[in-house]
Amino acid sequence: MRAHTLRITHFLPFIICFSLLAGTASAQSGRKNDVIIKRDSSHIQALITQMSYEKINYRDLGTADSAATYIYLDQVARVLLKNGKNINVKDSIPPGRIPPDSVGQYADMNNLPTDPFEKSVVMANSDQLRDKYEYHHNRMMDGKQGAIVFTSVAVATLVSGIIVASSGDSPDNRTIGTSLAIAGPAVGVVFGLIGFKNYKIHRKKVEKIKTELERRNQPLTTFSITPRVDPFNKSAQLGLRLSF
Repeated sequence: MRAHTLRITHFLPFIICFSLLAGTASAQSGRKNDVIIKRDSSHIQALITQMSYEKINYRDLGTADSAATYIYLDQVARVLLKNGKNINVKDSIPPGRIPPDSVGQYADMNNLPTDPFEKSVVMANSDQLRDKYEYHHNRMMDGKQGAIVFTSVAVATLVSGIIVASSGDSPDNRTIGTSLAIAGPAVGVVFGLIGFKNYKIHRKKVEKIKTELERRNQPLTTFSITPRVDPFNKSAQLGLRLSF
């Protein structure tokens, strides 16, 4: 028993040294988090969620409660993944890529519109304007269709009420027909006017957005096919985007 205890004590320093070396090797092979090295040599401690040939989606671990954000690859020199893999991206960006315009790039900061919507239009970048155009264009079409539908309902119920009221000599026919001829058009006209009003409101906004894009010489429609690569799962996919 005594010899066994002395043997363990004798090898204890070697066991400690081996453990320290193993821990050091493990620390060198992996990182606590991903690191994005920008072209200006600044570092971002990040949690990368997705990488594509255009941008990197990540969360900034250096900022408390950071929301998901992204950075375009033309601003990145290297990516150091926490699994120890290093990715050089500086020379992989296709030449001539035009980065999207920034928020407020085309705005005259000294003469901003007082109307909240017009201010949001001049302050938005072109991608945001296309999203706004799509939203208000859809709302405009919904208003137009609503106005047409309810106006048609008003005309149809008016005609139906007259036909019912004039058919036969029954007092019930006259009561039902008269009620239909009055209530149907009233409801149809009210909702038809609401739809027409919404159509005019959103059409005006659509025209403002379209005019702003034309002022910037930006297209109203965009079509892009973007390849995406997931370095963690070793998978790839194509993303299709059509905006108008």
